[in-house]
Parts: sequence; C-alpha cells; structure tokens
Amino acid sequence: MVIMGMATAEKTSNTRLNASYLAIVSVFFSVELVAGEWQFQPSLGLTETLTDNIELNQIDQQSSLVSQFIIGADANYTSNKLNVNFSGTETLVDYSHQSELNDDYQTLQAYADYKLWQDNLKLTANSAIKNIAKNDSKNSLGNLITADTVQQTINSVGLQLNLNNSEYILLSGLSYNLTETDDNIGDSEGYTATINSRNGNAVSDLFWQLDGQFIQRENNNQTSENYQIEAKIGAITTFKLNPFIRIYDEKITGTLVGARPNAVPSWGPGLRYQVTKELIIDVSYNYVNDESQVSDDYLAASVDWQPTSRTSLKASYSKRFFGDSYSVDFSHRNKRLNNILTYQETIESFSRNNFQLIDNQQTPPELVEDNEFSLNKRLAWQSQLSLVRTNFTLMVSNRNRESLSTGIIDNYLNSRLTMTRRLSVKSDLVIYLDYSKNTFDKDSPSGPRQDDTYKVISTSYNKKLASSLSAFIAVQYVDRQSSIVDLTYNEGRVSINLTKDF
Repeated sequence: MVIMGMATAEKTSNTRLNASYLAIVSVFFSVELVAGEWQFQPSLGLTETLTDNIELNQIDQQSSLVSQFIIGADANYTSNKLNVNFSGTETLVDYSHQSELNDDYQTLQAYADYKLWQDNLKLTANSAIKNIAKNDSKNSLGNLITADTVQQTINSVGLQLNLNNSEYILLSGLSYNLTETDDNIGDSEGYTATINSRNGNAVSDLFWQLDGQFIQRENNNQTSENYQIEAKIGAITTFKLNPFIRIYDEKITGTLVGARPNAVPSWGPGLRYQVTKELIIDVSYNYVNDESQVSDDYLAASVDWQPTSRTSLKASYSKRFFGDSYSVDFSHRNKRLNNILTYQETIESFSRNNFQLIDNQQTPPELVEDNEFSLNKRLAWQSQLSLVRTNFTLMVSNRNRESLSTGIIDNYLNSRLTMTRRLSVKSDLVIYLDYSKNTFDKDSPSGPRQDDTYKVISTSYNKKLASSLSAFIAVQYVDRQSSIVDLTYNEGRVSINLTKDF
C-alpha cells in the first residue's frame, strides 16, 4: 500500500496527498501489532479490447486495439486489535491508433481500523483511488478505453465511538477528509462530525432521539460549513400517546455563493402514537424563529415501522430553508426478492457537478470549480430476484441538482437491468441493459442547455479455466444521442481477458 500510495503522490505532484498517506501509514503500521493472520493474493491480467469508434465521433470513425496489462493485489490482515483490507491495481494501457495516449492508471480501495477500547472506540482510515469520467457533459461514460477519465483520490482518518446497552445507544464519529483530483476540480479538505443517540429498551419513563451532523470543507481559500441537528425528548406514559418536544436547527455558512439563511431554528410540541411495538408515528407543530423569515410555522411528521426482521420503513416530512423536505428508507426481502428504496436531500459543495456555458454558445458546458452550495435530491431503488441458477437485478436512480446561486437544475436519471446466469460450476453469463438520461438546465425557458441519452447493451461470458486462472469474453454496444449534434455517437466493443492469480 505504501508503494502504491507514493506512486500516486508522484503522479499528482501534491504534497498534501503525500502527507495524508504518510499519516495513515504511521498510524496503522508504526504500532506494535499483536499476532494476526495475513492473506495476500497478487494477480496478473491482460485485456485486449477492439473498439470501432475510439474517438467517439459520428462520422470518420476510427478503430483501435486497446491493450491493458493489469497488476493487482488483494491483502487482508486480521488480529484482535487491527483489521486491514486492501485491493489495488496498476494498469498499463496501450492504444494502437495513437501511442501518445499510452499511460498507466491506478485504482485502490483500502480500509483499516484499530481498536482503542474493545469494539467501542476505533481509529479508522479509508483510502480510495478511482478513474472517473472527466466531464459528464461531454461523455458521462468516460473510461480507460476512450482515455477520457481523470484520477480522483479520497482519503480519510477518524475516530468512531459505538456504545450500545439497555439504557442508551450512542453512535458518533469524527473524521478528517481529503479529496484530490488530477485536474484540481472537486478538490477539498475538511472535517465531518456525526452523532446519533437513542434511549435503550430498559428506559421506562423517558425517551429521546438525537441526530446531528457538522461538515466543514475548504479549497483555494473558499470555505463551506453546514450543520443539521434534530432532537426529540418526551415522556413514556402507560398509554399509546406520548408527548415530546422537538428541536430542529440548520445553518449554512462560508464564502461560497448561494442563497441561504443564516439559520433555520424551530421548536415545538409533539405527540408520539405507538400503534404497536413495531409501529411508531410522530407528529409535531414547530414554531420558526421570526428573525429568519424563511418559512411559517409548520407540521413535521415521521413514521418508523418494522413489522418483521425482513421489512423496515422509515419516512419523515419537515421544512428546511429551501421548503418542504422529505426522507424515505424502505427495505423488504423474502426468500427470492429483495427491494430497497431510499430518498434523501442534501446540501453539497466542492463537487464535480458545476457546468458553465462558454460565451453562451451551443457547445458542451465546461466543468468548472464548484464554489457554490447546491441542493441535491436523490431517489434510488434496487430490486433483486434470485432464482435457482439465474439472478435479476434492477437499479434505478434519479438525482436533481439545484444550484443555490443561479437556480439552474440539472437532472441525472440512471437505470440498469442485469441478468446473471450460472451455466456450470465454472462458468456464467452476464447480460446488462443500461439507460441513462442527463439534462443540464432542464427548466430553461428556451429549452434545455443540453439533453443526453445513453443506451448500453453488454454481455460477457466468464470462465474459470483452472483453480487460479480465469478468462472472459465481452461484447458491448453504446448508443448516445445528444441535443448537441457533435456529441452523438455509436460505439461497439469486443474484449477478451485472461487473469492469473498467485
């Protein structure tokens, strides 16, 4: 992990990234390790891909043979005190049509935790390196084959406290986070603190619920801070109706642009109706601080329903500075079918989702520094059907991103249907269908700034040739339609891979 980390630091030429890796290494590998078990598995792989449109043009299409030589390593260490998981690759890519594009790419997924106090207090570290699409407005399917990716590194180090007994439940965390990208767009560093607390089952006269989060980020002398806290405290009676007080506060500050209030404090009385032990409904009337002049007094409600160990529903309604706010977390599973549905609303900054037109021309908007607050509404649904030899998985997600400085709304719709068929003990067939639609500035009176639709069909045959030797053959077809004519293209690929584990 040290070698991979230092190689990436040299590539990005960033001293902060170097320092972050050194901090993680010094924390977890300078301590005296107790007896534990190591598992280490290196691998070598070669993937040859033939594409008929390497430059993604509508006309004058050019084919290319792209060779990827992949050096991989997976490692795990487990002891009474320390757990380490590591998975990384170094990929050397060669392009037959243009050797100037030849390059090497890294990926990394590493996690470690060290127990300071049994399972209650842990020191944790995460590190990830991935190659993401360079510009979603030009090609959101950017990958190593078409050489339109950018390398992003995310590191974090923190503390986690977990106390769980019959009297109370407390989950809290504090972490330092660093995000860096080769093109310096989306970079940030800062701290995140969370706290979640509940009363335990043994408490008979008082109940409480506390959820809080504080996020601080900065980049190039730009800063953003926001916190959210919701607290409920009430009396447990012999009846099904229990009174409580609800307190909610939210504040967003910093040098970033975006319409926002200084604070949104509110409080009010509420009533908890415990229909059954598994179903709890909370309703409260909340008084908003008059100085904020953000919204009128309002009703807030939440539902917590867990009828069985396989079914769970948590939903809430409230008001925030941007208006009505909702959240949903639903899951249900049985022997064959598993469904998960979530909806959440978050305030974000320093992302890679800020696009601006150049001279108001009908060309792809450029990806620029995200020095603004944005409201992101995410809906996601995943459904999995497991049969004897065949699995079907459907994933659908939708995200609305609204800039709080300009009011521009971008919408991202993604869906994938996957079928996995086990043909034998050593082989399987995977087929997936993708449909994605990106609309930039969708509420513009003169029409969307850009409207992109991606359709992808892919199939792969995977075969285990020996205990440590595997291979696959894959075929993929992409159809992209865009309101910007120059971005419309079709591409077909055929890939073959051979991987050796050691």
